[in-house]
Amino acid sequence: MLNSVLTFTTLLVATATALPSGISVRAPEPGKLAPRDCATQAEKIDGTDTNGRGVELHNADSETRSFFMYENSCDTMPSQYVTISAGGKAFMPFHATFEGRVVRGTEEFNLDGKSHRLGTWLEMSLDKDGNGWGDVSLIRGCDGPVTIEALDPTGVSRGFTDESVLFDAPEEVLFAKASGVKVINATEYEGSNPPVIIPPVVNYLMSRLDPTQQYIDDFHGNPDIKSTTGRFKATFYKGKP
Repeated sequence: MLNSVLTFTTLLVATATALPSGISVRAPEPGKLAPRDCATQAEKIDGTDTNGRGVELHNADSETRSFFMYENSCDTMPSQYVTISAGGKAFMPFHATFEGRVVRGTEEFNLDGKSHRLGTWLEMSLDKDGNGWGDVSLIRGCDGPVTIEALDPTGVSRGFTDESVLFDAPEEVLFAKASGVKVINATEYEGSNPPVIIPPVVNYLMSRLDPTQQYIDDFHGNPDIKSTTGRFKATFYKGKP
């Protein structure tokens, strides 16, 4: 997650001759991620234990949805997941060195041992002092709105609630998930390091959303928030798992 280092106009010129769009599987920056043991089987939790650091997930969709927590660099199997009825909530705990994401998905695909990165990412981590850091990222795509709020005295929040961003998106910015549903494509090309944007997708999202509220690409805004308690509230609105 980088601060703005180039103007949007310069980026469009730089990417005018790039390859056709595809799902971003952006390579991490060298040295940014510590080696870790990835889960070989996901733990299904009931979300009723609300103690400690973690995220309180709210399902604002009209249907029951499942949510999957992935550790950084562990894309083929989530560490845990929870299923929440429409209008319900559940708590997902963090371990002491957690760095990763929560996404909406389905048991059929997110537990099949394959990488499924396309969609809205709720990114969160804990630092050595126990502070939580979080953001909403559309760099790997958008399968629906998400908001995140610090459960500390600041109550600072980021993200977006407008479901029409996804459901009114033009065909040219859509890409099919493994489930077959079409969602907004990634904003950066697969494996590009340094990142190279996909102009039609970035143009569309920049026309609809404020980049200071969620990551649209690696070059605009810095929408990270801090929670001094290491606890967050996140709401997933109507989307396409």
